[in-house]
Amino acid sequence: MAGGGTLRVDVVIVGGGAIGVCQALALDRLGYQVALIERGSPCFEPGNPERVVALNEGSRIELDRLGVWSSLEQMGTGWIRHIMVTESGAASMVHLNADEVRHQGRRVDALGYVVDMAHLLQSCYECLSVSSVHLWKESVICGLHVDQEKVDVHLSGAAPVERVQARLLIGADGTHSQIRRLAGIAPFGWDYNRFGLVASIRCEKPHEQTAFECFRSSGPLAYLPLADGRYSIVWAVRPREATQLLNMETAVFQRALMQATDARILERIGAIEQVSPLASYPLELTIARRFTKPRIALVGNAAHTIHPVAGQGMNLGLRDVMRLSAVLDSAIGHRDPGQTIVLQAYSEGRRLDVAAVSAFTEGLVDLFALRLPGAGALRSLGLRGLQRVTFLQDMLIDHAAGLIQGEAQREVFCA
Repeated sequence: MAGGGTLRVDVVIVGGGAIGVCQALALDRLGYQVALIERGSPCFEPGNPERVVALNEGSRIELDRLGVWSSLEQMGTGWIRHIMVTESGAASMVHLNADEVRHQGRRVDALGYVVDMAHLLQSCYECLSVSSVHLWKESVICGLHVDQEKVDVHLSGAAPVERVQARLLIGADGTHSQIRRLAGIAPFGWDYNRFGLVASIRCEKPHEQTAFECFRSSGPLAYLPLADGRYSIVWAVRPREATQLLNMETAVFQRALMQATDARILERIGAIEQVSPLASYPLELTIARRFTKPRIALVGNAAHTIHPVAGQGMNLGLRDVMRLSAVLDSAIGHRDPGQTIVLQAYSEGRRLDVAAVSAFTEGLVDLFALRLPGAGALRSLGLRGLQRVTFLQDMLIDHAAGLIQGEAQREVFCA
């Protein structure tokens, strides 16, 4: 049961996942008074299989700026220095290499990083514990009221107050966002009629910091290198196939996984020797028709949930954090983080990036699902061309590393 009274802050954030906590840390560093409300109690124990996320170099830079990366790195991060992309049954492939990437004249360490979500949360909450942010766990939003100057959030549960009053409310509460619903912001999107199967596996050969993605007609299959030498796999399959795979004995599943993997990838990884228990989740596209309303902004999956084919979900959410922090940094002299011009600047700054990334992922999904005559030849031609045309490959590498968007965000800070 929430206590009585009202807490007045500059910003209230709903959702204590990695994006919500990073947003709280960023605004705390800018001098804003922040309250963070989480309905559950975050778990820092790795699951089985571990839930992992892929972070690009741009995201690493942001996490380092927030003080999160050093602790996360000590817990173990898988480095992606090479990415190999193939299509099942086709001869062409693309190989991307971190040695070919330069950022501000210097070579980057990796194209990306694979981190355990529990470790990321633990690192975020360690930083939060030494911040000035008011954190209330096991607290539920039971209503909100917005007027021209403020937003009132009504609470139940373990919170010490029954109401938080703020100039700005940030919804960071995930794909099925309560804040988005209470704000009357309708999402659009669709169900892909696919499930993502996830597991941790150990293979015969060392991964050599290489991520693999094999495009198949039923959906992509990705191998992400972990810090301990294993891979995390994400396998998009149809619902009936997901049920069959989830009910297989381990040895049978290992054979099915090897049969689904491109032979060129199997040459690199060898036999699959160990498989953790499997987990699954439905794949869907959900994008808010608006990212803001008066006194309200959405970040992370509350604003956009995309297909995992390109591993950009967490990176996209961290770029929300960067953009919103940048525009609020410019507004701090005005003492009103929820003013219309600030929220317009955030929304306008994020729409193009979200549209571009979602279009890119949708294009990949549609292109490799296309079974029309000549489609396979067209895909092979595109992959061969990408491998041979240097400037296109450079653009793809920079996109994978998150450096193009990173530069765009830094321009905002300097504006």
